Amino acid sequence: MSPAKQRAYRKVKRAADEQRTRARIVDAAEALHGEVGPARTTIVAVAERAKVTRATVYRHFPDDESLFLACSGQWLARQTLPNPDAWVAQGDPFAVLHSGLTDIYRYFRDGERMLTLVLRDAAAVPSRIREARLAQERQWRERLTRRLPRRRRKTVQAAVAHAMSFGTWRSLCVDQGLSNASAVNLMVAMTAAAADDAE
Repeated sequence: MSPAKQRAYRKVKRAADEQRTRARIVDAAEALHGEVGPARTTIVAVAERAKVTRATVYRHFPDDESLFLACSGQWLARQTLPNPDAWVAQGDPFAVLHSGLTDIYRYFRDGERMLTLVLRDAAAVPSRIREARLAQERQWRERLTRRLPRRRRKTVQAAVAHAMSFGTWRSLCVDQGLSNASAVNLMVAMTAAAADDAE
C-alpha cells in the first residue's frame, strides 16, 4: 500500500473509531437517563458506562446540553411518536379524540420509564427540549379539540388537556392498573360530559 493510501486508510479508520466512541457515549447517557434520570446522570457515570475518560466525553460533547440533545434525539428516533395526521374519523370529533388518545397512550406506555424520569427531572432538561415537548403537546391538543363542541369551550379544552397529560395516563394505567383502552374510554366519556354539562 502506498504512503498516500496508508494515510487515507488511517484517516478513515480514525473517523470510524471516533463515530463508534461517540455512539457509545450517547448510548451510555440514554441508558442512564432511563435508569436514574437526567438529574442524576453525571459525566463521570457516562464515561464509566461508555468505557472512556471524562476528557473523551467532553471532546465529543463540550457541555451537558449537547450530550442531552444527542441522547434525546436518539431516544425519540427509536420511538413511534403519536401521529396527529392519522387521527381521522369522518364527522365525529369524539372518534378523533378516541383515536388520538389511543395513539398518545400507546406512546406513553412504550416510553413510560424514560418519560417518568425526564418529567420528574424537568428542571434539569435543557430549555430547547422542554419547549419542543410543549410545542408538540400543543399540536396534539389543537388537533384533538379542533372539531369538538364550541359550547363550554374552556371546560372542554381543560378536559382534553387533562386527558392527554402523561400524569393522567400514569395515574390511571400505572397506579390504578387500567388498560389503555379503558383509560381512553373513561377520558372520552369525561370530555363528552364536560361538553354536555349545562352552564
